[in-house]
Amino acid sequence: MWRLIVLIALLAGFAAAPPAAAAPVATEHAETSLVPAREGFAPGETTWLALAQKLQPGWHVYWKNPGDSGLPLDLQWTAPEGFSAGDVVYPTPKRLPIGPLVDYGYEGAPIFLIPVAAPKDAAIGSTADILLKASWLICADICVPEEASFSLSLPVEAAPARNAEGAALLEEARAHQPEPIKGVAAFRAGKDRLSVDVPAPEGAVRDAYFFPDTEGLIEPAARQTSKISRGRLSVSMKPGAAYQPEALKTLAGVLVYKRADGGAERAFAVSAQPGAPETAAADEAAPKPAPRRGANVFGLLVAAFVGGVILNVMPCVFPVVFIKAASLMKDAQAHPGAARFRGLLYGAGVLATFAALGGALLALRAGGEELGWGYQLQSPAIVLLSAYVLFMIGLNLAGLFHVGESLQGVGGGLADAHSAAGSFFTGALAVFVAAPCVGPFLAAPLAAAVLLPPAEGMLIFIAMALGLAAPYVALTFMPSVGARLPKPGPWMTTFKQALAFPVFAAAAYFLWVLAQQTGQAGLGGALGGALFLALAAWLFEKSKGWRRGRRASRLAAGLIVLAAFAPLFNLKLADEAVAAEGGYGALEPAAFAPERVAALRAEGKPVFIDFTAAWCVSCQFNRITVFSRPSIARAFAQKGVAFMVADWTRRDPKITEALAKFGANGVPLYVYYPPSGEPVVLPLPLSERTVLSAVGAL
Repeated sequence: MWRLIVLIALLAGFAAAPPAAAAPVATEHAETSLVPAREGFAPGETTWLALAQKLQPGWHVYWKNPGDSGLPLDLQWTAPEGFSAGDVVYPTPKRLPIGPLVDYGYEGAPIFLIPVAAPKDAAIGSTADILLKASWLICADICVPEEASFSLSLPVEAAPARNAEGAALLEEARAHQPEPIKGVAAFRAGKDRLSVDVPAPEGAVRDAYFFPDTEGLIEPAARQTSKISRGRLSVSMKPGAAYQPEALKTLAGVLVYKRADGGAERAFAVSAQPGAPETAAADEAAPKPAPRRGANVFGLLVAAFVGGVILNVMPCVFPVVFIKAASLMKDAQAHPGAARFRGLLYGAGVLATFAALGGALLALRAGGEELGWGYQLQSPAIVLLSAYVLFMIGLNLAGLFHVGESLQGVGGGLADAHSAAGSFFTGALAVFVAAPCVGPFLAAPLAAAVLLPPAEGMLIFIAMALGLAAPYVALTFMPSVGARLPKPGPWMTTFKQALAFPVFAAAAYFLWVLAQQTGQAGLGGALGGALFLALAAWLFEKSKGWRRGRRASRLAAGLIVLAAFAPLFNLKLADEAVAAEGGYGALEPAAFAPERVAALRAEGKPVFIDFTAAWCVSCQFNRITVFSRPSIARAFAQKGVAFMVADWTRRDPKITEALAKFGANGVPLYVYYPPSGEPVVLPLPLSERTVLSAVGAL
C-alpha cells in the first residue's frame, strides 16, 4: 500500500511542475519551439528565451529589415504585470537573391533570442505565465504566412537552474550574431550615395556588405562597393525609396565581409554617427596627427624645393641629365636667347607634369585609394610605356632615326614647334623618371602633401617641381657657362651617340621592373614590342631617301608601331610578385608582415625593415652598395636582427599603411626596431656606417 501512495505522490508532483519549454509547433513549412535558457525567473534579472525554427529546405524567413520583399517576425506577448519582453535579437542575416530582387533573411535553422525581464519585486515562489503568439512569412517560390502560440509557466526563484536545452540554443544563437564593432563608426549621406565607414581589419577584404536596420534605406539588389584607406573600411551603397539624407541621424545595421586571403565570414553590429571618415579616424587617436599649418607648411615647402634640387643628382634621374646636357651644349653658345626660351619650356614641362601627377595622387587619395608617390609605376602598362619611350629616345640618339632638326642645323630652328615640344617633353620625362625616387628632404613633404588641404598639398608638389627645374633653367640664363663649353663640331655627333647607352640602360631597367610585376609573359611581350619599335624607326629613316613608296613605307612604320604597343593592352600582374634574385649578399630577408613584426617585438628581438620597390632606382642602388656588404650581414647575425623587406613594387595596402605610420609616402624607407623602445627611421642617403650605427655594431 505504501508503494502505491509514493507513486501517486510522484505523479501528482510531476503534474504540478511547470513546463521548462513550450511544446514545438509544426506548421506547413517549419517547426518552431520556444525554450528558456533558465528553469525560472529571478527577481530583477533577465531570462533569455530562444525561439528556434527548423525550416524546410528551399524556404526562408526574414530579418527585421526584410530587404526588397517580405515581412519580419512579429511577436505578441502576454505576461504578468511587471514582466517585459525586449526587442528580438536576430542572427546575422544573409542575402537571398529572388530574381532581380534581394531579400534579407535566413534558411535552415535560425534562432531568435528574446530577453524577458522580471520585476525586482517579483515574489519568490510565485509562477509567471508567459504567452506568445508569433507570426512570420515563410517563402520559397510562393510566400505563406504562418503562426504559432506558445505558453510557458516558470517559477520565480532566487537562483533558477540552467536549462540545458535552452542554454545550448542560447550559445548557438550568440555564435551567429554580429560582434560589436570596435572603434568609431561614421557615415556620409550624399545625394546619390550612402556610405558607412569603420576601422579596417588587417589585410584586404572581399564581399563586404552592409545590412541597414531601416527598411527602404538602400536598394538591396544594388551593388555595394568597398575600399580600405588610411586604416578605414568604407562601404558605399545606393539609396532606396525611404532615403532622406537630411533626416538620417544614426545609421545602424550589420556589416559583413570575408578576409581576402580566406577564412570565415565576419559580422559586426554597427551604429554610425554622421561625419567624414577622416573625422572618425581622428576620434580614434590615429597614429599620426595631421601636420600643423602656418610656419610648418613653409618649412615643408623649403624642404620640398631643396629635395627637388637634389633629385637632379639622384641615380634615377641620371639618364635625363645626359639628355639635358646635350641640349644645353647645342644651344648655349650660338643662340643664348633661344636657349633661355627652351630652358623655360623645360621648366614648364616639369611643372605641368608634377602638377598632373600630384593632383591625380591627391584626387585618388581623397577618393579612398591607398597610394603613394611613384604610384603610377605600380601599373605595368605605365612601366612598359616608360621603357618604350626611353628605348625610342636611345634609338634617336644612336642615329637609327632622326626626328626634327639635326645637329648640323643648330641655330636654324631652335624656336620652332619641334624644339618647343622637345624641351617641354624633356621636362616631363625628367619628372616621370624621377617620380619613384624619394631623396633627402622629401620624405616629410611627400607625407604631408596627402594630409594637408588639397591647395597646400599642391603647393608642396609645385615646390618640388621648381627645385627639380631650377638648376637647368638657371644654367640657360648664364651665358658665361655656355662660353666655357666646347665649340660645336663633329665631336657632338659622337657625344650624342654615347648618350644613347645610359638611356638604353634606363629602358632595360624598366623592363626588369616589368618582369618583377608580370613575370616572363609580360617581359616576352615587351621585348617583342621593342623589336617592332626598332623596325619601325629603321623603316621611317630609310623612307626619307625614297621617292617612290615613301608614303606606303611610313604607313607601314605606323602600323608596326601600333603592333608594338599591343602588349600594353594585355599586361596582367603575375599571381605572385616575382622576387629579384641576389642583391642582398649574405642577408636572407623575410617578407614584411605587420603581425610578424609585432610578434618579434613582443619577444624582444630587433627588426630591420627595408621598404623598397623594383621601380625605385635609389632602393636598388642601396641594396647593391649597402646591404650586400659582408659587414652588414655579420652585424645583423651578431645582434640577432630580423631583416624584412616590404616590397612595394605592386600596390599593397599593408605597406602603404606602414609607410604612412612613419610619415612617409614613398620609398626608399629604412626602419630599425631596437629590442625595446621606439623605432628609428634611418636618414638618407643610406650608408653602411648608418646601418651599422643603428643596430649598435659600431
